[in-house]
Amino acid sequence: MHTFGKVCLWFAVVVCIPTAMWFTAKVYTARAGYIKQKVDLEAKIEKNAAELTDLRLKTRTTLRELTHEKLRWAPYWNDVAVEVRQDNSVTIDIGSENGLNATVGEGEAGTQNLVHCFQPGETGQMEYVGDFRVTALEANRAMLAPNWTLQDGESDSWDASQQWRLRAMIPSSYFARFNGLELQLNSNDELLASKLEDLEEQLQLLKIAEERLAHRIAEIEGPQGDVAEADKRPREDVVGLLTTLEEYEEIRNAIIAKSDERRRILLRTLEDFERTQTENLHVVDSLPEGEKTSTDATEAAADPSTVSR
Repeated sequence: MHTFGKVCLWFAVVVCIPTAMWFTAKVYTARAGYIKQKVDLEAKIEKNAAELTDLRLKTRTTLRELTHEKLRWAPYWNDVAVEVRQDNSVTIDIGSENGLNATVGEGEAGTQNLVHCFQPGETGQMEYVGDFRVTALEANRAMLAPNWTLQDGESDSWDASQQWRLRAMIPSSYFARFNGLELQLNSNDELLASKLEDLEEQLQLLKIAEERLAHRIAEIEGPQGDVAEADKRPREDVVGLLTTLEEYEEIRNAIIAKSDERRRILLRTLEDFERTQTENLHVVDSLPEGEKTSTDATEAAADPSTVSR
């Protein structure tokens, strides 16, 4: 064999055959990976197909529910600019060209169309403001008036700096709640008015009681201020019952003190008289017999007890 052929044969045996075996192994490995990926993809496709079927069913159900819900809520208008007036009416920037209606019915028998207003809340969700009557309608402008009795300061919570949402209708299930709240508010207003009337009556009774108390105190303590000297009323009506009693008590005490002083003077006088009488008797006893007889007659004349009645 030619030398070049031998070299090529040796190269094929030593180099090409191992290389071919290595590539064959790689091919089998890649084929096994592709087969595994195919099986996984087929399983995933089946799973996605089932999920897609469920999602399509849920989508159709959701669309039906959305359509039904839209029918309950009727037409609505988003991003409506509002202006709150002093009389608590609201001016909006939509009108008849936007599908807003003013009245339902013919002539005066027709009723004003109602719209339900919502405003953005602090959390970003829409908050219900209330139902309003369309009182004036233009092409791109309308005026609304509240369709309920406003509480004091209620309109202060209306935020006209943000755009509102208006709806022509809301589900009837919400009306029961709103009506219940309105009835509760009206009941509380009536109760508050009754309490205020009772309070006013109590204040009037308190005023009358204070006037009577002041009159009774004036009767006891006397009126305040100067009293005219020419006043001929009873003393207790001038200076009061207590002061009059104190004055009379002072007068009585003075009379009692003066009477006691006179009684003491009389007692001392009697004691002096008895002492003098006793001294006179001693003097008489010390006189001679002839003088005693004349003295006895004199003492008998001087003794009040011997005087004939």
